[in-house]
This record gives sequence, C-alpha cells and structure tokens, in this order.
Amino acid sequence: MQVKVSLEEAQEFLLGLITPLGDEFIDLAGSFGRVLATDVVATQSLPPCIQSAVDGYALHGEDVERPEAYPTRGLALRQRLKAGEIPEQGLAAGETARVVTGGPVPDFTAAVVAEEQAQLHGNQVFINNIVAPGSNLKAAGEDFQNGEVIARSGTPLTPGLIGVLAAMGQSRAQVYRQPKVAVVSFGGEIVSPQETPGPGQTRDCNGPLLAALVARDGGRITGVEILTDADRRADQLRLQNLISQSDLLLTIGGTAKEAGDQALFILRELGARMLFWGVRIKPGSHSGAGIIDDKPVISLSGNPAACSVGYELLAAPVLRNLQGLRPLPLRLTAICTNSFPKGGGSSRFLRGYAICGQDGWRVAILPGQKSSMLRSLVGSNVLIELPEGHAPVEPGARVTVLLTNPVI
Repeated sequence: MQVKVSLEEAQEFLLGLITPLGDEFIDLAGSFGRVLATDVVATQSLPPCIQSAVDGYALHGEDVERPEAYPTRGLALRQRLKAGEIPEQGLAAGETARVVTGGPVPDFTAAVVAEEQAQLHGNQVFINNIVAPGSNLKAAGEDFQNGEVIARSGTPLTPGLIGVLAAMGQSRAQVYRQPKVAVVSFGGEIVSPQETPGPGQTRDCNGPLLAALVARDGGRITGVEILTDADRRADQLRLQNLISQSDLLLTIGGTAKEAGDQALFILRELGARMLFWGVRIKPGSHSGAGIIDDKPVISLSGNPAACSVGYELLAAPVLRNLQGLRPLPLRLTAICTNSFPKGGGSSRFLRGYAICGQDGWRVAILPGQKSSMLRSLVGSNVLIELPEGHAPVEPGARVTVLLTNPVI
C-alpha cells in the first residue's frame, strides 16, 4: 500500500483497475443521461425521400427556369396532397401540386413555393415572386445517410439523440449498466438526519450528499448506512452484504490518525487489498482506496467539504469510467474575481462558482472554505485547483477550474 500519494498517482491506481460495466437494453423513455455501449448507425436515410419544407405548391423544373412568366401565366393544379398521401403522378411543365410540410413531392419537382407567395384562382395557381431552384425542398438523406455513424459508444443519451433513435424506428437503446454504489458512514457519533443529536453527536449530512452526487453522475444507490461499531460482527456482515450488491463502496470517516484509522482497520478485516492511504491534497488528504472482491472501495474524510472534494477527484472518475465515459473532469482557465489569503502547502481545491461571458470564464471563490463547513458546497459548480506551493490568490488571477456540476 502506498502512503500519501499525489492526486495523479491516486487516480492512476484507481482508474488502472476499472473497466466499463456490462451493457443492457432499456426503453428510450427512460434512457436520458445513460451512456451508449455501442455505436449507433443510421438504419435508413432521413428524410427517406425528397420532401417539402413548407405548405405550398410544387413547381416543375421548366417553370422554375422561366420566372418571367409567373405573373401572367397560371399553373394547372393537378393534385391536392394531404398529410400522409403519396403523389399519384409526376409533374409536367405548366402543372403544380398542393403539397404539405414534410410530405413527399411529385417526381420532377424542382422547387416548392410557399402558399403565402402564391394565389389560387379556381384550379390555376399564380406565383407572386421568383422561386430559386431547390427552394423549400428537403433532399433525401440530407439529415442522415443510411449507414452513417450517428453517435459513438461512450456518448451520453441527450434528448436530441433520443429523438434521432426514435426517428430511426428504435424503441430501445443499448447502454452501459448503471453502477450500483453503497455509502457507509463510520462513527458512533453519527445519527440519521431525522434524529435529534445527543451530546457529542452529529447528523449524517455526508451520506445524503454522496447519494445525490452519485445520482448526478449516473450511479444507483444500493444503500446509505451508518455503522456505529457497537457490534463489530454485525457491521462486517452488513458491509459484506453491501459490497455483494454493489459495484463501488464509498466509506465516510474514520480515515485520520486521530480516529485510529478505523476505516483502514475495517477494510483490512474484510480482506481488502489496499491501494493507497492518504493523498497530498487539501481538503481531502485523509482519503484512501482498496479493492474487495475485485470491486473498488474509496474511503473519504468525514468533514463535509473534504468528503465532497474527495468524491469529485477520486470517486466521480471511477463512476464515469464504469460507464465508458471520459473519467477526468474538464479543466478550464478562468479569471478569479475575489481573493484567497492562504498559500503554500499541498495542492488545494477551492469550491467556486464559474460562469462564461463575452470575456471568457470567470470564477468566484465561495465563502466557507474550511473542510468542516457545508456553506461552500451550496451553489458550487467548479473546483478551483491551486498547485502545490501556490501563492495567495488575488482578484484578476488566472486559475485552473475543474467543471463538476454543469447543472448549476
């Protein structure tokens, strides 16, 4: 087991052992946000034939080429097509057909004139303006060509992509299985959120916090537990049961020397092969990871901000990798709008709020940056990365930010 590793080493240890989960077929109706496990290839051309882009009148090529005759010469209306109807015959010069948006046009149609640009008198159609060849026509396959790759494996399903799959006649999507995640808090002082804490006790905020982060990142929670160490054998059985039902176990608390490395002791009792213990970052230095039954176990600090930062940097990449996604968050450069007085030491990650305007990305350091505080987690959408030995941050400084919560 490695001790006090760099963040890059910790991520390498974890991601080097992770491969995407198996796949499954799910209905499109519940597929938003899931990740494709195979390439999606167009099974037909869209549109399948030449279609009209407007309600109007189809024009023959010879009539399109003689616009000088439009005001004085009417076109004979031969067909009145309704939605879903197929043209019975092609156009001849001097003829037109009433067509509808998205409907097929007769053979030899060279353009369509919108109905508001034409006048119907009896069975004669008079065109008010010059119509260019190809106007208001949708070419066969102009959207997608049969056999074209629409999306690659590892692509999250967006509403637009779901719409394309439906247009291709697919009712299901082949996606990576959702990772199942168990969350366990260690500590006799921890009580559930609905309980009233007694002297020396505190409500569990980290369990619900991690459950929400796991859901954000595409995982499915199998349990949020609190182990008080009152019955060691019962705790072991509960942990073993959670591990058997999950793809990833997240533990909270008991990672510091002051806590007797309780988490490390318990994991070793369960037969974990430990990868590392301690990471050179602030907050979140009291983090570790191991493997039990070929499943990753990540131990996070009990301080809320440290727990959140450790999750973003260690657990979230694992969850993304299990789903075939790029594991590490996107890094951007932003201008900091306020200051942070501390410098030096390990790499530091501050919670911030970033927006992109006309002058690029700008980020504000949120109040409440102590690892024990929750305040900076409210409204945070980025981590601001300050390198090892960094100087205090002044307004206007260029900093690196990691996008963590694009919803905010």
